[in-house]
Amino acid sequence: MPLQGPCIAADIVVTHMASRLMTVRSATPVAPAVTVRIDQHDTILVGEVLACREEGPGEYSLLIEMDESLSGLHSLRKLVSALLGEAREGEPRHPLKLQPVRRRKLQDRSPEGA
Repeated sequence: MPLQGPCIAADIVVTHMASRLMTVRSATPVAPAVTVRIDQHDTILVGEVLACREEGPGEYSLLIEMDESLSGLHSLRKLVSALLGEAREGEPRHPLKLQPVRRRKLQDRSPEGA
């Protein structure tokens, strides 16, 4: 979850979301001002922890302000794989076969007698 320091994977449950603010429950406490990344299905959310409050033994409520979101990752991954000819089994490959580019040596174009 935090992007700085050691990466800690933690399961969270979103309890409330409004505009750019998200409240989540977690078994792991996270200090305020820590940047976090939340992977959810086909989306990555990046935000900053504004507050962390202990709700009970081993249960914390985090208030996170979302800064960025990136969605449609599955489609992007399929496009990149297809363009690179790395389509996974069951996925269509790009219809064009890319040919390697042959490079020619440039001839010496310096003026004669120089």
